[in-house]
Amino acid sequence: MLRRALASTLVLALVATSIGAASPALAPHLAAARRKSPPWLSIEAPVNPYDAATRDAVFLVRAMVREGTTRVDDLAGSAEGLVGGRRQSIALRFDATPRPDVYAVRRQWPAGGTWVVRVTLLRNVTALVSLDRAGSVTGVRVPTQLSGGMPLPRAVAPGEIDSTLADAAARR
Repeated sequence: MLRRALASTLVLALVATSIGAASPALAPHLAAARRKSPPWLSIEAPVNPYDAATRDAVFLVRAMVREGTTRVDDLAGSAEGLVGGRRQSIALRFDATPRPDVYAVRRQWPAGGTWVVRVTLLRNVTALVSLDRAGSVTGVRVPTQLSGGMPLPRAVAPGEIDSTLADAAARR
């Protein structure tokens, strides 16, 4: 038993060494895989009420790119709502925070009605944020599609925003 365990450890050590030695040959493939890594969005809620920089934000957006940092200009968004049976769309402003790649979204839509927030990073990653009557986050979805076995962000169709809004209205 001990002999098998030692043999397994030796095999793992040899494999690790050979992978390390082969890494220059693998470098172009690893670099290509890194370039294919898409940007991503995460939504943080509830927001820390003890942080003065973000205290009155509804939620925070963490924008991630493979290399470098993001800017406010990399984000776009809108609050999509149903108010009194009428559809409304309000462009959003994102506020930079002291933390790199983290942006605050403060309430910029009316208190009445049903609202869903669309946040987009670099035109190809979108988060749909569902809100309750009080304006608190109840759900987040980043639509993806499988490509090569990996979920990649995809564009959001207007019908998806409409159906997310209709689902939020039905829950009220």
